[in-house]
Amino acid sequence: MSSMRNAVARRPHRERAQPASREKWGILEKHKDYSLRAKDYNVKKKKLAQLSQKAREKNPDEFAFGMLSQGKAGLGKHKPSTKDGVPTGPLSHDAVKLLKTQDAGYLRTVAAKGRKEIERVKQEVGLDSVTLSAKAGSHKRFADQDTGLNRSKKRMASGEVLESAYDIAASTMAEVAATEAVLIQELGDQENEPDMEKPKPKSKKALLAEQDASARLRTERKKRKRLQEMRVAKLEALKKRQREILAAADQLELQRAKMARTVGGVNKNGVKFKIRERKK
Repeated sequence: MSSMRNAVARRPHRERAQPASREKWGILEKHKDYSLRAKDYNVKKKKLAQLSQKAREKNPDEFAFGMLSQGKAGLGKHKPSTKDGVPTGPLSHDAVKLLKTQDAGYLRTVAAKGRKEIERVKQEVGLDSVTLSAKAGSHKRFADQDTGLNRSKKRMASGEVLESAYDIAASTMAEVAATEAVLIQELGDQENEPDMEKPKPKSKKALLAEQDASARLRTERKKRKRLQEMRVAKLEALKKRQREILAAADQLELQRAKMARTVGGVNKNGVKFKIRERKK
């Protein structure tokens, strides 16, 4: 009889699904899922309670030779405070101050090398004007030489116009191009001078030579311009690196001053404080 009852087609059983408004939270949690999650939570809670009790009841004088050997992780093991005569614990306050002093000296050395490199690249770019004396050492323009292009630029107290590396490079390339144009014009004037005799037509070989010379001149000009652009980009990168090094050195000096308690600052709660000097 039961076999006949089981042979009849029945409506398939479907579990209640997650409501449409909560589909973003995934499938609906069933009781078996909750049971597994609750069991795991209780096991971890019990383990944490045991570890907490063990830490409270720990004997600081407890010792075993196995504590000196580091296991897989080495957590909870006693380790010697020195290794081969070198302390392995945290550094003292004086040791940290000494290390920061050495770091500051290294940054000063790197900054000095960077300044020399910047001066060398400046000379390559052409910042030193040939019209100035050797003592000047930089490209300068004064108010009496001012034009409409640089009237709005910043000046120093002596009237010197502060120009960027791109402006100097552009003016240098313009001067070079103007010089080449003058030379080409002079050569053309010499060739166009009237002769008493009837000018002979140029041979094919001469025309090819002129074309070759013109192509070489254009190639050389492009190479020179590209090299100038590369030098300007290198100069800007060196200046950026120099600014970062100087900023790091300033930050290190501030840290050393705070460790020596000679300057104020802001504590971890955001409260400003300052070192008050003794009244005289």
